[in-house]
Amino acid sequence: MSISYGNLLGPVMPVLLMLGIVVANHVIAGNRSDKKAASESLRFSAALLAELGAMLDLYKINLDLIDKKANYLLSTRTMIAVYKSNLSRLTVLLEDGVIRDIVDAFAENERMESQVAAYSNLKCNLTYQFSPADVNFDEWNRMYRQAAQRIIQACQKLEHGTGPIDAISSRGRIASLSWAVAK
Repeated sequence: MSISYGNLLGPVMPVLLMLGIVVANHVIAGNRSDKKAASESLRFSAALLAELGAMLDLYKINLDLIDKKANYLLSTRTMIAVYKSNLSRLTVLLEDGVIRDIVDAFAENERMESQVAAYSNLKCNLTYQFSPADVNFDEWNRMYRQAAQRIIQACQKLEHGTGPIDAISSRGRIASLSWAVAK
């Protein structure tokens, strides 16, 4: 008695072919999804780096104003649109250590803004005006330098955690503003 393999494989062949197609489809879809998530993570990181860099620029201006004992400071709350509008994406697209530093930097900014607001009148959501006699400029100077250090640390982790982002790198800005911590 001879067994014909053609007769055995005939009815099973369409099922095997469909199973192969389903597996290949899942592999291709998984690769596309991974590439899309990596690309989205890079773009989100770039936006956060730009936002943190802009905050550092404002910190530099505010530190200059503090050194001059001016009667106003610029608000940095208007600079946090990317962070606030993407909180849900933050936990999905970034690593744990990076998330901690990013949230810490923005939380420090909010604490600092609250302390400045306690002695000031907010004008047009852009500046805090106050009487220089009512303000401890040394404390505010220390506060802004400490916050700048947190932002620099968050930017460094963000750049390191996502790989090189040469086209939109904030390394130059971080290096030029690291004076804020060194003083």
